[in-house]
Order: sequence, then structure tokens, then C-alpha cells
Amino acid sequence: MSIIHINQIADKVKKMFVPYLDLRDLSAKDSEKELKVLTRCLAAYAVYHFGECTEIDAANSVIDGGDDNGIDAVYYSSQNRELLVVQSKWSQKGEGEPDSAEVGKFCKGVKDLFNSDFDRFNVKLQKKVPEIMKALTDFDVRYKLALIDTCEKPSLAEHAKRGIDDLLDEMNSTGLPDAEKTVTFERLNQGLTYSSLASNMGQPIDLDVSLFEWGKIQEPFLGYYGMVVASEIGNWWKAHERKLFYKNIRQVLGSTDVNQEIEVTIEESPERFWYYNNGITIIAEDISKSMVGGGSRDVGTFKLKSASIVNGAQTVSTIGKYFQKGGGNLEKVRVHVRIVSLLNTPNSFGNDVTKSNNRQNKIENRDFVSQDPEQVRIKTELVMGGIEYNIVRSDFFQPNDKAIDLQEATIALACASGRTALAVQAKKGIGRIWENIDGPIYKALFNHSVNGIYVYNCVRVDRKINEFLKEEIDSLPKKMGRRYGLLVHGNRLVSLLTMKKGNFLENIKNITSKIDEKLIKDTMDIVVESVQKILEKDYTENILGTLFKNNTKCEDIVNKST
Repeated sequence: MSIIHINQIADKVKKMFVPYLDLRDLSAKDSEKELKVLTRCLAAYAVYHFGECTEIDAANSVIDGGDDNGIDAVYYSSQNRELLVVQSKWSQKGEGEPDSAEVGKFCKGVKDLFNSDFDRFNVKLQKKVPEIMKALTDFDVRYKLALIDTCEKPSLAEHAKRGIDDLLDEMNSTGLPDAEKTVTFERLNQGLTYSSLASNMGQPIDLDVSLFEWGKIQEPFLGYYGMVVASEIGNWWKAHERKLFYKNIRQVLGSTDVNQEIEVTIEESPERFWYYNNGITIIAEDISKSMVGGGSRDVGTFKLKSASIVNGAQTVSTIGKYFQKGGGNLEKVRVHVRIVSLLNTPNSFGNDVTKSNNRQNKIENRDFVSQDPEQVRIKTELVMGGIEYNIVRSDFFQPNDKAIDLQEATIALACASGRTALAVQAKKGIGRIWENIDGPIYKALFNHSVNGIYVYNCVRVDRKINEFLKEEIDSLPKKMGRRYGLLVHGNRLVSLLTMKKGNFLENIKNITSKIDEKLIKDTMDIVVESVQKILEKDYTENILGTLFKNNTKCEDIVNKST
């Protein structure tokens, strides 16, 4: 690479982000203003690249400036369920690599962020505290730490790399042998930044598509459908990557459960892929069919002008990445494909197709739980007692004294179980509990011995504990610090210990039984003070955002608290 490439990077990222960046804190007389602007543009590009968001959202994620605590951008995608934390470094000469001091500052800033020590950051970050706390407390969220720079060396210096590795080890330490990493690290150096910019220009592309067992729709608008061999899709990805989705709404959503399930199907059941997958939809300005195959519908070759995949980005990107790493079975995989021609259609038709194809909701693990006979039984028992138990996802459900839902029930039962691992799983990723309704984790909570009255009363007690926790959180002078982190991140452990110490559920025999709110509050206060002392004595350096997702450490805290 060369200074020419650095200048090209500068020109591109400035055009992309300067119109949207907040630069009001930079003085026109500042001799380093240009450097600071480029640093912010680079941070915004990292968010744009990894977060798969708009240029405006990427620019708004930048917090670079005084008291940024080593972090230059923070972005939470609730759609992707991923929090992205970025440090950027602009080197005009492009020599060397980011130094260990800067990387060390970034690592410290990440720890402060996850420990809710927001007073150590500037106003720009503090304005983002609500979305950050949502990311830190939501279920099944992944966290990506990213370093972007214009340095030439592809690898970090030894001490800088060690700092990142140590941080990842701590944040990913869960104490469970099958635990997945929830925190990852990515770096874009000069070469990778340049190549990613070059490949993501958002220009239309042409595609050659071979459709097997194809069909044709002529009215009211032209379209084709059929099956494509997955290896061909892999070649599309290899040649174009994100350009394939330049008219799509969401583009690639990063690592998700859906991606993982797609890859598992390729590896274990390639011949069933067509049955399991929704397929992809492509729009094109024009479609022409070659003479290969003649009039046979067995296989047809089509040339797509200005093509864009508007639905199925996860399928295409997962297949593409699997193809690039040399995965097998792709020749056995058939993917259903629809191709819509925009020729002779209304001006808004392409946008209408795109929007309509992206309005479908993703099916989650909890959606399958509603089919479990045990859930139906519990629901029936509660209905007989005048209690609504909502086991199907719904935007219209509102919890109240006579209405509970599956998520509340799962959390409450996990905390009432007295088993630390279940409470930790409810905190770390509740979706894993619902993953297999015949598995031991799910069956430990929902089985024939668990009746509706018990479920309802567990929820009542857990709600009251969380109500008291919220009252204490609201009473804190600042919504930050270790005490705040304990109350927010440690809520499941506090609930488990409070139920364990108080034995409240033994005295609640039916739906109308009163719960002893004072006893719950007094017990919870003792638990919180006990856990805080243990944290101060044994876990002073631990990141609270991840500590309460660590089974081994939580088990230790529980043992020391009882």
C-alpha cells in the first residue's frame, strides 16, 4: 500500500461521513483539525462496515473527542442484537501499527463501559447511555470490539495483542464448557480498509444465474423462479460481497442464530436445505434468457442487469462465507430463487418489492415453545384461575396482576429453582433455554410437576424483587458505578438468592395468597449488601456486565452468600 491509497481512503470516508458528523467541538484554528476529522470518519466507517447501518447512523455513533476514554464510536443495533465498540487511529504515513498505549487505553475504556462507569466518558457517550444499557442488559446480545487504522502492518504489536487477548478472555469467561463467545475483536488495517471501501461502493452489478426446474410469471410483471446450486451463490459472494445487496434494507446482519442454523443445515442435511430455507429474492432492471437449454425447463441461464438481492441476505452471506473457507456439500445444496424484472413496471415497484419482502418477522426459539403440551397445560390451569398466560409472541400483550408471559415465567422459574446455572442462563441468553423443549435445561423448568399456580407465584415474587431493585436504582444519585452495575447486571442472581433465603414460595399456596412484601424487601437488601461485599473483596477487577453471566463466578458468589 502507499500514501496514494491513504489519500484515497481519506477522500472516500470524508465524502461519506463529514456531512453528518458532529464537528462543533473542533476549532477552525486547531492545527490537528484535519487529523481529528479523519479519525472520526474512520471510526464511522468501522461502524458502517461492521454494523451494517446507514451513513447517518454511523456518523451519529461517533463519540471521539475530549474524555472519550479511548473509545471513538459506540453503536447498538437492536435488529442485529450487537453492540459495536470502536477505536480508530489515522496515520497519514501509514507506517507501523497501533501502539500498545493506545490499545491499552481502549481496553480500559471497554472495561469502564461494561462496568457502567459512564462518568469516565464525555457527554457524547453519556447521551447514549440508555441504548448502551439496553445492549448490556438485553438477552442474547453479542459484542464486537473493533480497531480501525491506516497503519500498514497487518498484526498488532505483542503487548497490544496481549491486552486485547486478556480482555477477550475475561469477557468471554462463562464457566460453561459449551459456551459461545459473546465478545469478539476485529481489526481493519490500511489494506483491509482500502479493499473493503473498494468493494462496498454500492454500484449495481450484473449477474449470470443458472436456474434449475425454472418457471415463469408473465402477468402483471415478468418474473422467474427456480433453484440455484449453492456453489454458484458462493461465487456471487466471492465476486461481489455486499454489492449484492445494494438495494436491500438490512444487508448482512452479522453473526446470528439464523446464520448458524443455515451452516449446520449445509453441513449435516444439505439435501434438505430447500425445504428448510425461505430462499432469496432478486430484482433486476432487465432479465434476458440465453439459448442454452432451449425450451427445456430443466435448466435455464439468465443474465440479470443491475441486479440486487432484496431478501435472503443472510442466506447468501452465510453460503458465501462458508464457500470462501472451503466448506463442503455446496454442490448438494439447492436454494429457491425468485427473480423479478423491473422492466415496464411502475417507478415504485422495486421499492415496494424490497419493503414487502423485508416485513416478515424472524421465527425465534420461543415461538416453538408454544407447541409444548406442558405450556398448554399450564396455560389452561391459569385460565381456570382467571390468569392469562401468554405463550405466543405478541406486540399487544401487556403484563399486569392477572397476566404473565412465557419470558417472565422462564426467568422466574430459573431464579426460583435455586440452581445458579439456570439463573445465569436466563441472564446470559434466555433463548438457549427454549432451544430444545425436550432438552434437560428446558425440562428442568417446565415439566409435569410444575403447576400453573406455582408458575404464577414465581412470577409474582420475581416481579416484586425487580420492583424493589428498580426503586433502589432510581434512588442512586448517578446511574453508573459498581453499585449500579450490581443492581442492573446482577438482578437474576439477586432474585435467586432472595428466593433461596426467604422461602417465600412455600407460604404461597394459591393465586389469591398475599406475598409478604416487607420480608421480600428486607431479604433482598441483605442479599444485595452481601453480594456487594463479595464483589469488593474478591472481584474488584471483574467487568460486572460479564461477571453475572459467568457460571463459575456466580456459583462462588452464591456459596459465599449462603
